[in-house]
Amino acid sequence: MPCSAMFRACLVGTALVWATRVTIIGASAAELTFDFRIERGRITESAQVVRVKQGDVVRLRWSTDRPIVLHLHGYDIERKVEPGTFGLMEFAANIIGRFPVEVHGSAGPGGHSHGEAPLVRIEVYP
Repeated sequence: MPCSAMFRACLVGTALVWATRVTIIGASAAELTFDFRIERGRITESAQVVRVKQGDVVRLRWSTDRPIVLHLHGYDIERKVEPGTFGLMEFAANIIGRFPVEVHGSAGPGGHSHGEAPLVRIEVYP
């Protein structure tokens, strides 16, 4: 087999292996939506830990009985949620770890403070 034909065969084989890996990895990712209702500063659902896998697309949908600002640490997503609407936090879970969603409130002009305890923790596993 001439050198250039062998090189092309190797190149095509490598490309096929790479494409297969992308398909396999992509097939294991999931799109997940979690709905939370906040009343008096607390979620009404009993689940306070959300477990997902690295690579999953995660949607956190929030509703509330009063205006509130939520912050997902680690992914640095902040959303203001008003009564009668849904606040959406959407992200690809690419960072492994445990990340709290906390209520942000005003600590005075130009500042902010965190709520007492996280509403929910997002755990991302490999």
